[in-house]
Amino acid sequence: MSELMLVLRELIGREAVVDGVHCQVIEILESGPRVVVCETVGSHIQSNQFGDPQRRVPRTHTLPLKSQIEKDLHPVIRTLAGEDLTHRLRSLL
Repeated sequence: MSELMLVLRELIGREAVVDGVHCQVIEILESGPRVVVCETVGSHIQSNQFGDPQRRVPRTHTLPLKSQIEKDLHPVIRTLAGEDLTHRLRSLL
């Protein structure tokens, strides 16, 4: 496993409020790599295979490690990582 993936795994379980939304890192995907973030407050209705409303589930978002606008880490990931981990991640990119 690469050093970048080991550092990214330290994000799992971290929580932050981003633009008024409480979120938590729940998974790191090696392809990309990408960070999966779950909203911890609120939920939306998930449809079944027929399009019928089935159940309430927390909303998840899969974020790329790098921002598509800036040449830096994704701003949500920077917020979740904090200053120290952000610095370590930048040094590995």
